[in-house]
Amino acid sequence: MNNSFENEPQFTENNEPQQRYVTYVPYGLTPETFEERRNIKKVANTIGAALLIVLAASEVIVFVLRFILNIFNLWNTKTLAFTSDPAFNEIFNTVFSTVMFTLPFIICFKISGVRVSGLIRFRLPAKKDILPYLFLGIAFCAIANITVSYMGSIFSMFGINYDVDYGENPQGILGFMLTFISTAIIPPLVEEFACRGIMLGSLKKYGNSFAVLTSAIVFGIMHGNFQQMPFAFLVGLILGFVTVKTGSIWPAVAIHAFNNAFSVLHDYIFANSAQLTKSIGYLVFLIISLILGLVGVYMLSGRKDAYSIKGKEAKAEKSKLYTWFFTSPTIIIFIVICVLKSFQFFI
Repeated sequence: MNNSFENEPQFTENNEPQQRYVTYVPYGLTPETFEERRNIKKVANTIGAALLIVLAASEVIVFVLRFILNIFNLWNTKTLAFTSDPAFNEIFNTVFSTVMFTLPFIICFKISGVRVSGLIRFRLPAKKDILPYLFLGIAFCAIANITVSYMGSIFSMFGINYDVDYGENPQGILGFMLTFISTAIIPPLVEEFACRGIMLGSLKKYGNSFAVLTSAIVFGIMHGNFQQMPFAFLVGLILGFVTVKTGSIWPAVAIHAFNNAFSVLHDYIFANSAQLTKSIGYLVFLIISLILGLVGVYMLSGRKDAYSIKGKEAKAEKSKLYTWFFTSPTIIIFIVICVLKSFQFFI
């Protein structure tokens, strides 16, 4: 064990030495890295606690609703049909996402003594940064789509079938509006608030690259199925990068919203079209996205630090930072639950 003295010896009015307080530091750590470990684990457990509340809430809400309906003899085929209606599900998802990706994080960080407003950059980015990083983000999402689709085909070649039922989309103009709100507006706002706002903001003081990668890993895992995890991880990387470079969460919100909005529009526009037509529409979107990415690269061509996210770094090695974060109790529990839930989609 290494040890260090927090204060130099002090003397009383009678010239008697006061007691010296000793902080014992584990072997291999310095006082600075020991403090970093303690703080990172505190942040990790706070993030993990908020995520576990989100996971538990969906199960608890369903159980409580069924329990109440059973008490009043209201749980019947009509109620089941109503709660299974796509429009109801979209409304429920909108309300659930709005509440659960804000309150648990705010409350958990408040309890841990962290001011949430100090973690999130709500200011607008500089005008010169908006379009180039927005275009880069859109293009990277398209590349992530291509990569994940290719990986999916490889699994299929080995006879691995993985099917996630996302439910039916509600029909009509009202159904489209509900789906658009629950997919392209609410998730980008609340998920970016939680992941690129609170989560990334609380980890940035240990290094921008650490914050971006860690928040991307958690963002991928929290989607709860192996079909979305790789894509969400890749998208999390670019959203974190853009947030750091622009100093604002709004470009990440815009990129997230654009990607989700295309998904909704594609589903509704080509709902009754042949598979070839759907594929052509999707291909056109990917090509346009990649062209925008090239425009973004061109707009950044004169900047030396356009792709650098160097900033304040931690004293400890990067490998230790990741170890400390991902071995924190609530994060371990969160990962185990998400991975176990992901296995239910194998068919």
